[in-house]
Amino acid sequence: MSRYYPAESAKLVFSGNDYFDILENIINEAKETIHIQTYIFEKDETGRTVIASLQKAFSRGVQIFVLADAYGSKSLTKKDIEGINANGIHFRLFSPFFSSESIYMGRRLHHKIVVIDKKVALVGGINIADKYHGSRTETAWLDYAVLLKGSICEQLNTLCDDLYKKKKRSATNPKLDNSNGQTLIRLTRNDWVKGKNEIHKNYLNAVKEANESLIFIASYFLPGYRFRKALKKARRRGVSITIILAGKSDMPFLFYAEKYLYPFFLQHGIKILEWRDSVMHAKAVIADHEWCTIGSYNLNPVSQYLSIELNVEIKDQHFSDVFRKHIREILDKSCAEITQEKHGRSSSVWSKIRNAIMYHFFKFIFLIFIPGKK
Repeated sequence: MSRYYPAESAKLVFSGNDYFDILENIINEAKETIHIQTYIFEKDETGRTVIASLQKAFSRGVQIFVLADAYGSKSLTKKDIEGINANGIHFRLFSPFFSSESIYMGRRLHHKIVVIDKKVALVGGINIADKYHGSRTETAWLDYAVLLKGSICEQLNTLCDDLYKKKKRSATNPKLDNSNGQTLIRLTRNDWVKGKNEIHKNYLNAVKEANESLIFIASYFLPGYRFRKALKKARRRGVSITIILAGKSDMPFLFYAEKYLYPFFLQHGIKILEWRDSVMHAKAVIADHEWCTIGSYNLNPVSQYLSIELNVEIKDQHFSDVFRKHIREILDKSCAEITQEKHGRSSSVWSKIRNAIMYHFFKFIFLIFIPGKK
């Protein structure tokens, strides 16, 4: 999946009503097949609404395959899954713990993909749960997806079909023929168990090749030594670097480990902002004026070594301009900049110790379980 292909269209999609309205519409328009693969599929109002839409699609003769991660979707009971399957939906969990079929105990299905009739797809970081949709009591978590149309969706359908049916190798590689498409798209994967490290490599290449600016929107941002070194070199070349991080997080352990790196970023002139309106769950990068990547990949060892991840890279100035405009809006309305002065005032001795413990403990765990990795 290393080539760029022209796509019929690529549209930026936001978490909340934007994503779930589009999801419902494309499910309702399905005629032949639906694939949904996700980390979290909750049995809350959002999950029940999606299942109801899928059941209607089944009644029209559509074949439906849903794959959800066993750990991320652990709220689903065996009875829940049996009930879903009884209504015509092929629903199974990926890699249950202690399963003899599991390739690697820590390997998780973290990508989020929807493919309809091999023609339309959603790829991003948005799970199927109320917290990504928003509710009366909680603002939707900040996240993104890309709505794709064209033969690139055939490639996504093959990927989903292979994973759902546990195929070791695709029988055929779909031929992509959108020669008239204006937007260039590339699908990139991370699955360390299968020897795939495309997303991380391309993140690193984007930093090394940037000429003017880099914007990271990152929920769990723990770059390793090599990546931090590349960021430092980019700043020396005069590249402006902005990192938008979580002001609120669902993962306190990673949240505090991340803050351990604030002094490094600030020391090297990297601008840090914290999103304050809701929990941050987004994973995206914008480099210079026409390249960006959006998907499920977090820049940390969990995504790099333990998870199946998928990002979509877009080379298109219009798409990048739309994304940059959105970033400017959230910077003005919903983000607080963390300066060296502000960080110094808010950092007690105890918080520095806590952050250091969290960071080094996290690193220690991965040095044990993933030998030779830094």
